[in-house]
Amino acid sequence: MLNNIKIIDMIFEMEVSNKRAIVLNEIINYINKKRSENKISKLNFICTHNSRRSQFCQFWATFFSNYYNVKCGIYSGGTVETEVYKSVVNNIRDYGFNISFKECNNPIYSIKLKNLSLGNYFSKFYYDFENPKNEFAAIMTCSDAENNCPLVEGSEIKFSLPYEDPKKYDKSKTEKNKYKKTSEKIASEMNYLFYKLKIKHDYS
Repeated sequence: MLNNIKIIDMIFEMEVSNKRAIVLNEIINYINKKRSENKISKLNFICTHNSRRSQFCQFWATFFSNYYNVKCGIYSGGTVETEVYKSVVNNIRDYGFNISFKECNNPIYSIKLKNLSLGNYFSKFYYDFENPKNEFAAIMTCSDAENNCPLVEGSEIKFSLPYEDPKKYDKSKTEKNKYKKTSEKIASEMNYLFYKLKIKHDYS
């Protein structure tokens, strides 16, 4: 099903900078090391509110791990629990994904591509009951969370992969475009990561 999608062609063409590739390659090495131990890696993307960047990371990592058939546990969380911001959901829907939600104080969004489930998305603490409690990689997607949470309890390794916060463009004329830019940067890097993992696996 995923091999025939055309909704994100532009993301496959986006380049990743050498500076960002260094960190992404470190994550790839970590995942490959876990593979060599016959273990499935658990990646927990963390930012302060778990409302924007870490949600994009969880979604796109989930999508590309399915696209390239790379087994990984993928999660997200924050140091504060809020709710997923509407522009994140709207952006993902714009690419053609189907989104339903459960209305409550902290809405839960379920994302699918046709009949393929790509998970449930809601704001939560990084140590939420749905997230791993140990032997996971903490991938810090914002500098605030990294500075305020230098030690992520239960993690066995931490990576710094910060993105610009699109929140500062909320309610501005450029909001939609800025969220699109953030989403596609994250998507291109998750594509890089899981493509490299697939290539490594195919030739190992």
